[in-house]
Amino acid sequence: MNQFEDLIQPDLFHWEQLQTQLISESSNYPPAFQQELKKLVLGSNYATAQLAKYPQITRSLDSLNLHKIFQLDADALINSLAELTDINAIKKQLRVFRHQKLCEIIFLDICIKQSVENTLNQLSELADLLIQQALSKAEQILSAKHGQPLSENGAALQLNIIGMGKLGGKELNFSSDIDLICVFSEEGQLKGYGQLSHTQYFTHVIKLFKQLLNDATEDGFVYRVDLRLRPWGDSGPVVLSHNAFEHYYQLHGREWEQYAMVKARVITGNDEDVTSLESIIKPFVYRRYHDYRVFDGLAQLKQQIDHQAKSKSARCNVKIGEGGIREIEFFVQAFQILKGGRNHQLQTPSLYLALEILSEQSISDQQSLSTVHHAYNFLRMLENRIQMMNDQQTHEVPDKQNYRDRISLLMGFDNWASCEAKLTSVQSQVRELFSSLFISDDNSARPVEQISIDELNEQQHNEYITGLGFESSELVHSRLQEFYQSRALQFMSDKAKKRFRAFFPELLKQISKHNDQTDLLEKMLALLSSISGRSVYFELLFQNIPLLVKLVDLFDSSQFIAEEVTRHPLLLESLLYPGKLTDRFNSEKLTHELGVQLKNVAGDIELELDILRQFKRAQTIVIATAEIAEEIDTFQVSLYLSELAEIILQAVYELSRNEITIQYGEPSYELEGKTYTPHLGIIAYGKLGGRELHYQSDLDIIFLHNSTGTRQQTLGPKVIDNPVYFSRLAQKIISKVTLLTAAGKLYEIDTRLRPNGASGMLVSPITAFDNYQHEKAWVWEHQAIIRARYLSGNKEIAPQFEAIRKQIIRLERNNDDLQSSVYDMREKIYKTKNPRQGETVNIKHSRGCMVDIEFIVQYLVLKHANKFASLTETTDNIALINELHHLQLISDDELQLRDSYLKFHKWLHQRVLQNQSDVIAFIDVKAEIEQVKACWNTTFNDCLQNQ
Repeated sequence: MNQFEDLIQPDLFHWEQLQTQLISESSNYPPAFQQELKKLVLGSNYATAQLAKYPQITRSLDSLNLHKIFQLDADALINSLAELTDINAIKKQLRVFRHQKLCEIIFLDICIKQSVENTLNQLSELADLLIQQALSKAEQILSAKHGQPLSENGAALQLNIIGMGKLGGKELNFSSDIDLICVFSEEGQLKGYGQLSHTQYFTHVIKLFKQLLNDATEDGFVYRVDLRLRPWGDSGPVVLSHNAFEHYYQLHGREWEQYAMVKARVITGNDEDVTSLESIIKPFVYRRYHDYRVFDGLAQLKQQIDHQAKSKSARCNVKIGEGGIREIEFFVQAFQILKGGRNHQLQTPSLYLALEILSEQSISDQQSLSTVHHAYNFLRMLENRIQMMNDQQTHEVPDKQNYRDRISLLMGFDNWASCEAKLTSVQSQVRELFSSLFISDDNSARPVEQISIDELNEQQHNEYITGLGFESSELVHSRLQEFYQSRALQFMSDKAKKRFRAFFPELLKQISKHNDQTDLLEKMLALLSSISGRSVYFELLFQNIPLLVKLVDLFDSSQFIAEEVTRHPLLLESLLYPGKLTDRFNSEKLTHELGVQLKNVAGDIELELDILRQFKRAQTIVIATAEIAEEIDTFQVSLYLSELAEIILQAVYELSRNEITIQYGEPSYELEGKTYTPHLGIIAYGKLGGRELHYQSDLDIIFLHNSTGTRQQTLGPKVIDNPVYFSRLAQKIISKVTLLTAAGKLYEIDTRLRPNGASGMLVSPITAFDNYQHEKAWVWEHQAIIRARYLSGNKEIAPQFEAIRKQIIRLERNNDDLQSSVYDMREKIYKTKNPRQGETVNIKHSRGCMVDIEFIVQYLVLKHANKFASLTETTDNIALINELHHLQLISDDELQLRDSYLKFHKWLHQRVLQNQSDVIAFIDVKAEIEQVKACWNTTFNDCLQNQ
């Protein structure tokens, strides 16, 4: 007897039956196909028995072997059931169809070696079809007796079946139970026999439906149906209306149900039913903030599963054992629940799709995701091999050596020892990755004291605070006693208090290491008070003790950061996951990141606004922390803040344009017989134009469009003139940027630098802008255009604007008139601002400070640009000063304006980071002010003499 027959010896009977059948068949099956059948026999006693019992299945496999494409043949099943009303006949047809399709899937899996993902998807599609048809027959039989349930508007109602677990994810294993939840859209009364309520009717439907699938007959069963995941479990009704379903999850939904509902997928019902149910399920599963409780919840749930596995001695369980399939599912679900509320693409029941999104968006590191993907495929293939053997719902490696040998061969290994070694390696990798997500309460490596500090008595608490080294220990002791009695702490959940007590001693230790201890303590207590109602943030701090150290340092260094994080705790994540330095300030990557985040919430205008604001705040915090750590200099800070504003305004432009174009269509115009599409451009002035933005700068911008010619109208359902279209687009952009929401506002916007100022049109045609600059603009407006640049919108505007800008800057000017105009404007600004000038000065507006430097540079550029075109190539003051020196238009002494300007910027940043005003002690900036004044006097000597 050969090796094949040795391995199948225990099940030789079915093989001999199948051989007899093959010989008796009138068609002559090719030898190659018969060899493939041997692989199938080796892998599945179940399939062998079905082929021996139902010869037509063998014929279908022969055809499948030729085409190698799985066909679900839904119409064939539907047609075979169409005329059947006898329950036993329906059961038989469902079972025979299942056997045939399962054998085909086994054949493709074992013999054709299709991907694991394809196998799981085919098993799930088969289950969907059988569920849908069993339900259809159950409803057909019962509605004939009791009547058809109808909605208030007279539409027929169907039972909505929600697939859970692997069925929900379209990742069903070979011999899986199917976990279902059953609901219907609205309550009512039937008019047929018994005049049943909808609840009563659908309860009968579910009972018959379950019999059609679950009952064991001479032809076997279809699926073991499990309804225990429904609201209230076994003690709850088997079916609920949508309203009752929503009520349960709003008021009674438990943590484990949140995790289970990640895999929920509506299998039956119309589009309205699906939309209604998803609107109930998704807010329950996915929270709008990042839900760090998921780590603790999944860890506890896994501990329960581990305990269950140990109680069953499941030493080789590929599903619930250590490093098994369940840990992979939890690993992926942790990221889905954590970030899914603000990332709609992660709101998928499919593990494969979730892994793809995690990888595409770099939410977890690629190596870990690759490991998880490979491990999942291996374990799911092994799980199917185990279950295919005898169509049994088991996840444990069989004890029989014969079965192990057969499975190992079909897994691609020479023997079980090799397969087992691979299994052990995979489980070890999964266990390591899974464990890295969680910190258990008893982790001895945690650098925290296990002490309930808020429960110490007066003396113990005082001694504890003194022992930490607080200089004003009595004051700290008294302040903490107030905090322990505050509403913030008193109304914390038990879990939040537990987390608070775990990290608070370490927090106090870190505070005691700093100089201004009491002020720093107040900042940290303000943060804890603001997050006391959100236990997820306590979970975040508990999970990341190093974050506490970083938080304390940053709060001590910057009042601005402290207040921002306290008002917007989501920023804690930006401190925890700032990213690599090389990635943090890469405008291309940031643009892509923001685009992905907006795509994830596409269509939800409120969330889009929140995403924009959170993104801006998060990146601003990243820039501020890098400046404090001296990773970037002052010039880079301003550059990155300016790039950030550019990225955000481009995103706002695209969102606004999409919204308004849906309403009005694309704008168009005709010129010389051809039709063109005009565009809008956003032009930056001032600090933004010069790439010198500060942390709290307003944005000086104007809007230009290039519509011209005739028939300047939109092409959409509602036609409006192009000027109206662009005006509404600009208004929408301004609204999105300046609107105050719960997440704050993006920026203040100033558009007064547009032609004719506040009385002028909000959006100007670029031709009109050109005419205005040449014919009507004041000198100060020409000064302003030196720092102007195309910022965002449509890039077609950029070269048109830049050409105008350079022409204006290079105009021939009378020097006396120019000098006088610039000098007079500086005096006007000085009198308007009336800055302090004495023991303290205003960094921006006082004599000898930033504005003086800017006016010196602007005057020199307008004076010399008609001879030196290079003075029109940049918009930032530092580069312009360098170029003026390079062209020998300023002396080496005057070059010091550059260094002074950078110092003023640095001082201004430092003041902002401490939420202080622009006013600084004169003595601290005396040298710079005197140097700038000297340059000013040299530059505007004639004007000074004429005073």
